[in-house]
Amino acid sequence: MSCRTSLLLALVGLAPNAAAQQGTAQLTRSIQYYNPAWRPDGKAIVFESTLPGVYSIYVINLDGSGLTRLTPDSANNEQAHYSPDGKRIVFSSDRAGHTDLYLMNADGSGQKRLTSTASGAYYQSSFSPDGRWVVFQGRPDNREVADRVYVVATDGSGMRQLTDSTYGAEGPAWSHDGRSITFDMVPYPKLFWSEMGPADFAAAKAGTRRMSIRPDGTHLEPAPPLPQTGSPPAEPSPDGRSAAFTQVVDGWSGLYLRDPSTGAERLLTGGPDAGPLGYLRSATLAPLTDTLDTYIGPRGGAIQHDKAEYVARVVKRSAGRRFEVSDTWYDSTGHELSRQTVRTRPGSVATEVETDRSPTDSASLLVTPDHVTAWVVPAGKPPRLFDGATPGERYIREIVMSAIAKRRPAVGALFLAPVSTLYGPDPVHAQVDTIRVVRRDTLMQGKTPLPVLVLERTNGGQTWMDEATGTEVLSRGPAGPTQWWWHIRRGIDLPVPRD
Repeated sequence: MSCRTSLLLALVGLAPNAAAQQGTAQLTRSIQYYNPAWRPDGKAIVFESTLPGVYSIYVINLDGSGLTRLTPDSANNEQAHYSPDGKRIVFSSDRAGHTDLYLMNADGSGQKRLTSTASGAYYQSSFSPDGRWVVFQGRPDNREVADRVYVVATDGSGMRQLTDSTYGAEGPAWSHDGRSITFDMVPYPKLFWSEMGPADFAAAKAGTRRMSIRPDGTHLEPAPPLPQTGSPPAEPSPDGRSAAFTQVVDGWSGLYLRDPSTGAERLLTGGPDAGPLGYLRSATLAPLTDTLDTYIGPRGGAIQHDKAEYVARVVKRSAGRRFEVSDTWYDSTGHELSRQTVRTRPGSVATEVETDRSPTDSASLLVTPDHVTAWVVPAGKPPRLFDGATPGERYIREIVMSAIAKRRPAVGALFLAPVSTLYGPDPVHAQVDTIRVVRRDTLMQGKTPLPVLVLERTNGGQTWMDEATGTEVLSRGPAGPTQWWWHIRRGIDLPVPRD
């Protein structure tokens, strides 16, 4: 049995206009989209999303192509705005422990810190029309309620506070000529967040006034209030022909565009197919054959060979645009011990038929548009038949983890995967398995290092995924209270155990 590659999931991108499927099992935590801002040429939008598990900054073209993550770190990065020439972006990040302002080039390179606070937070920033200054709001102590408005030069010099600390100053925005800055003056009745109650917030909202001030802190005076609209707040494009906004529709957050002349709205990214569930719906499998050697080892101890057993994995295309994923266990003589086969739905990687076979027991599951039917014949026990309404999509774990790995999520990101357990108490309903991004690691294939992403399941089992291809390289699972079983692709060196 030759080893060519492992389970390969080629992701072909998001399908943002697909309708949400009713009753679909949730694969991941809620994904949010916020704060869209236009590139000055009007051809792209920068925004923030929790798609990778933290708040990250993305850019996307107006046709939905070119979705690119600009802040691939594990910090929260938010509220991005372009410079007038479109060459730089200012944003907020908590990567240094507190929320400060940072600058980066439009492609995400050259990221550098602009402000520094030890116990406060700075955010809601934007460039002056000449690109030399940045206005922002914040407070020196996060225990306080009231923000101030500040300006700072783009080289980090000349930072100054423009507003009085006796009131809140929020939502600063430059005038078109750069000669003034408007903001909301909010009369908070208490100094600290811990002192505020609902009545205090209501009083602050009722007393809010729009004000204007010069960049040098002089000439504080009333300004016209912002217009109120019944639609979600939108950011107009530079030519005024479109507006970008975020909203939640049927429980799904997304980034939208609106035509001001007609009111027509178009989903740009997000919606029902955002995140791993969307990745799976837009994925395809590649035919392959792979061999995984099986080992046993104590938890935290050296891995020991287990009777030269191995697993042959085959992925093949079948009729009706279906795929079959088959794992067959063999002993050292080549005798088949057991087999698991999953057949996908036509044109999909969602499970349609799943079958386990061994000399002593077996189980099968069929998913139709209306029902899930399962036959389970446990060793030494009476056969059982399960039948029920289809509760939603389900996937085999290898495909779920491939989809997650291909998108290179942040370490610490957490996903909920709908999978089935044929020998569980209720195989009809998809079981929810937690998959957490534990760390990035390196395995050795001979003398060649192989960067991998380590994903951990609910039961403590882990899988090492090749991020470049989305293929499984190594996996482990519980083989009793004191041992792990290991599946290791042939040619990969045994790793140093860690728990």
